[in-house]
Amino acid sequence: MLGSAVRASTNHRQHYFLENPALLSSLRHISSSKSNGNANQHSFTVSYLVNKCGFSLTSALEASKRVHYETPHKPDSLLSFFKDHGFSENQTLKLTRKCPELLLYNPDKTLLPKLEFLYSKGVSTADVAKIISFYPWILRCSLENQLVPTFDFLKNWFPNDTIVQVFKSTPLVLQLNPVTVKYISQILRDNGVPDKNIVMLVRSHPKTLLLSPKKFNMVLCKVRKMGLDPCKTQFVVAILALTSMSRSTWEKKLDVYRRWGLSHEEILAAFAKSPWFMTLSEEKVVAVMDLFVNKLGWESSFIAKNPTLVSYSLEKRLTPRASVLQFLVSQGLIEKSFRSTTFFIASENKFLQQFINQRAESTQILKLYQEKLNLSR
Repeated sequence: MLGSAVRASTNHRQHYFLENPALLSSLRHISSSKSNGNANQHSFTVSYLVNKCGFSLTSALEASKRVHYETPHKPDSLLSFFKDHGFSENQTLKLTRKCPELLLYNPDKTLLPKLEFLYSKGVSTADVAKIISFYPWILRCSLENQLVPTFDFLKNWFPNDTIVQVFKSTPLVLQLNPVTVKYISQILRDNGVPDKNIVMLVRSHPKTLLLSPKKFNMVLCKVRKMGLDPCKTQFVVAILALTSMSRSTWEKKLDVYRRWGLSHEEILAAFAKSPWFMTLSEEKVVAVMDLFVNKLGWESSFIAKNPTLVSYSLEKRLTPRASVLQFLVSQGLIEKSFRSTTFFIASENKFLQQFINQRAESTQILKLYQEKLNLSR
């Protein structure tokens, strides 16, 4: 019987190598650096991942450092498990490539209870398969210590009929530490942040809540020192902006704006009005400031007082409208001293009606505007 088992195991290995003979030559170096037993096991694992799971040879070799199979029995049972629970072949291959360790799990003991828990919360079979194929780490979370407490925490912030929608739109919420999030939520409340803004943070930007309480406190104190009102949405947005960059990145952003003549106080005031003002790339900031300051002749201080201008798309909004403004100034139809945020932030219909359609030169102006817009497509 033992001999039969050994022959069966050997036949399995030969079968997977025969499916892809090119692997044999690629894997020969493994046996030269490992004992024969380990080499055979390692080689079989790599072959299985390539032939059955669609791994590249490089990624299979990397994954084989963490997972090892002697026969296809266990990984095959996992692939069948996912198929039986509504996962398409593409979804199964996607999640195994992202998390090959799952192929070592006991499906009925470790994975099934987690799927059944999600089903019990109203998440459909199709949605579970879709979400887990993108975020397979969910299946590595502890059911008792992570998934259940997190769903219980969400009940405190969202109506029962919306919790599933929150999970579907932002699966990362299941990675939150309920104890830490409860602590951070209380800190925000104690500082006057309305519950609706805390909910926005949990639902739309849960990654921020993965910070340690100590680091979160430091960021919150920094935002308070800038004078932002905790009751306003900008307070939470400022926290998001600061947590999205390192201290060195923050200093680099400050330096970019200083090079355009803005003082430290002007920059912080702009950040308080529109926190995303400091999250834009250096290239974007330079291009926008060049447009307004050098091409239109506007003062950098005006931009700092109206920081939302910087956030608009150069190609689809700022450059086409700047061309219209330059034409209007050149024709004496608008004073050179003209400064108006409305010109750039107005909706498309309002912009056309207010600044183009009512003018005698509307046909010429509209043609110029559309030419610039077409360049962005």
